[in-house]
Order: sequence, then C-alpha cells, then structure tokens
Amino acid sequence: MREKKLDTRLEIRLYPEQLQKLKTEAKEKNTSVGDLVREAIDQRYIVLKEEKLKAVEELANINAPVTTWEQMKKEIEAGYQKK
Repeated sequence: MREKKLDTRLEIRLYPEQLQKLKTEAKEKNTSVGDLVREAIDQRYIVLKEEKLKAVEELANINAPVTTWEQMKKEIEAGYQKK
C-alpha cells in the first residue's frame, strides 16, 4: 500500500461491537485492523478534497464580469478610497 514507515501511534477507545466488526472485516479481507482504520481516515479526507474541488468548479462556472487585472485593481483601490 504505502512505502512510508508507520512511526506514529494513535490510541482510541471503541465499543466492543465496533472492534468486533473491524476484526471480522480485517479477517475477511486478510488485512489488519490498523489498515482498515487508516483506509477509513484516507477515505474521509478524500471526500473533503472532492468537496473542495467541487466548490472551486462551481465558483469557476459563475459568469461574473471579469476584466483585466489592472482594471480590477483600480476598482478595488477606488472601493478602499471610499471608506
């Protein structure tokens, strides 16, 4: 899966039924409970990354009027001067 050395420990407390589910699945998949937990963590953050990407795509699809950087800079500066 990964070539990096696992050198950081994390201790969590589980309900007995949660641990049993993990052990059962690990045995079925011929892997470790630790691998399942790391996979779950990776999946959690992949979803967040995909959500961020979707938000960026939605922003990119907004048809806001855009001009040159110089013109936008002038408008920004004019807005600050009004305050």
